[in-house]
Amino acid sequence: MRIKESNLYRCISDTQRLRILNLLECGPLCVCHFQEILGETQVKISKQLASIKQLGLVGAKREGTWMIYHIKMPIPGLLISNLNYLRESKSFIGAKLNHDLHARALLLERVSDILDNCPDKVCDWLHCSC
Repeated sequence: MRIKESNLYRCISDTQRLRILNLLECGPLCVCHFQEILGETQVKISKQLASIKQLGLVGAKREGTWMIYHIKMPIPGLLISNLNYLRESKSFIGAKLNHDLHARALLLERVSDILDNCPDKVCDWLHCSC
């Protein structure tokens, strides 16, 4: 499915959705992990994810009560280009995106160390090579 450029820009023009897509570019995450990294409520994160999902950019898998979100493949080149540009910039948002990725790496490291934090399947889905 091809994403219309206007829909993609509408999606990434919102800071929270941009931050979510930035995190998902590295691999899947649970809503609770977004909550911790972004410091937002489950309701706000779920609403943003629903908006992004409606545009066809993300998909989701259910594992028990866990919802694991991922970017649909192939990732649009326009999204990758914009994320790379912003992360490399010296802007406030660029710093925020890089901080989020660092927080993601620390969170996944901690989750891996706590066996009862989430089901094994969830932990397996969360690991990435970002």
